Amino acid sequence: MSQSHMQMEEFAARTQKSKAALENGKKYLPLGVSSNFRSYPPHPIFVHRAKGSRLWDLDQNEYIDFNNSFGVLITGHAHPEVLKAVAQQMEDGTMYGMPYEMEQKMAAELIARFPVELIRLTNTGTEATMHAIRMARGYTGRDKVIKFEGCYHGVHDTVLVSYKPSADQAGNPKWPRRVKSSAGVPDGIAGNTIPATFNDLESVENAFRDNSGQVAAIILEPIPMNMGIVMPEPGFLEGLRSLCDQHGALLIFDEVKTGVKLARGGACEYFKIKPDVICLAKAIGGGFPLAAFGSSRKIMSVLEKGIVFHAGTYNANTVGVAAGYAALTKVLTADAYRHTAKLNQMLIDGYNDVIKKEGLKGYAIGAGCNGTVQFCDRKVQNYRDWLHVDEEMWKTWWYGMLNRGIITQAYAWDEQWTISVAHTESDIATHLAKFRELAPAILKAQQK
Repeated sequence: MSQSHMQMEEFAARTQKSKAALENGKKYLPLGVSSNFRSYPPHPIFVHRAKGSRLWDLDQNEYIDFNNSFGVLITGHAHPEVLKAVAQQMEDGTMYGMPYEMEQKMAAELIARFPVELIRLTNTGTEATMHAIRMARGYTGRDKVIKFEGCYHGVHDTVLVSYKPSADQAGNPKWPRRVKSSAGVPDGIAGNTIPATFNDLESVENAFRDNSGQVAAIILEPIPMNMGIVMPEPGFLEGLRSLCDQHGALLIFDEVKTGVKLARGGACEYFKIKPDVICLAKAIGGGFPLAAFGSSRKIMSVLEKGIVFHAGTYNANTVGVAAGYAALTKVLTADAYRHTAKLNQMLIDGYNDVIKKEGLKGYAIGAGCNGTVQFCDRKVQNYRDWLHVDEEMWKTWWYGMLNRGIITQAYAWDEQWTISVAHTESDIATHLAKFRELAPAILKAQQK
């Protein structure tokens, strides 16, 4: 029996109530869950409650949570300041569908953090990237969009291309083959999405040359966080900025994962790069649905003039805005960023120390409050490199850490952890102690 299978069996034995809950859920929900990302073998953890850095499942197993809802909760679970703001807002109404002053304050806070002049509030990362791309197309009068293999930008049709193509489908990395990521995406829409290779400016230049005068925008995560964590090589982001300027295309930063987490002003501040359009979601809502996209007055004018249409009943929903504003102004302070960055570096350094001492294949990497372990024999610079991650090692690690009370990250070797303001040095020490305990089993998985 493989090491990962042994860890999985132990997990299944510890979580029988979650198993029963999943079987019941299958009566009502496809796969028994509300998102395909929440489905994994033998069954997902069903949560009973969560507070601070801790989470408890239906079997009352306690975990230190480093997943934090796919990185949403840099505030930690149920932060008092967020709960207070939400309770106060609910007294005044849960939904208006009309303008109110707090949405202006929220937009002003985001504008103070990011290099944009105007903001539109919406609800999810998918909506933010969808509207940003539509706006770029409306502004430029062009249809085509360049995106990078392995990068995830939500579930609308334009970006469900070359998300996770197999190696035999992907083609030449200098001219990646366009691969639809889901049935139901029309060929006519997918045909306007041009895949490129992250950290390879030549592949981007080829995309522009082969589609001269047709590219509306490049969309990318400045740090791809659906291949674990992949740092841009020196000069890569600057090269993209230059290519967009040269070809009259807009540069869209999808900061759904990096925004207000990598730094106060996200990747724009961290890398000192100014994109044309920024997409935000996840952590800006303090644990409630909230997203945004922003740009210059000139580009956003296509919304004001009615050239591009944007609307939504739940846009700037009162509860999400109240939670997000409290999170940004009362929780995510300068001290909070120092705290999470310090703990993240402690975790990364601790992992790399154990990996080296135990002779494991892989390395820990991170930035801001995010990190992960890449279980592979090479530095991951793009999607093609990520395909070499050792799944057996990763599964042994993930299930093994769960069995020891640590949720390292969401299930999938393309995810990462998030350090929240609720985490402590003691949490980091416990995390690393459990990894040291598990390391011999991971080494055996490596030697399969």
